[in-house]
Amino acid sequence: MLGYGKHPKSRLLRKIESGDRNFYREFVSFCRYKGKVLRGLVKRRKVEFALFYVP
Repeated sequence: MLGYGKHPKSRLLRKIESGDRNFYREFVSFCRYKGKVLRGLVKRRKVEFALFYVP
């Protein structure tokens, strides 16, 4: 998702670890492949984000 070696610097990871649940924008920004936004990946990220709120 974030690429090898990049996750410690990730704003997304810092927000998740701190318990901040306001990270939608950062989360769905990982929807690109070779510089292009993939509709299927956008849809998948939205579903994955919703799962963070399931008890």
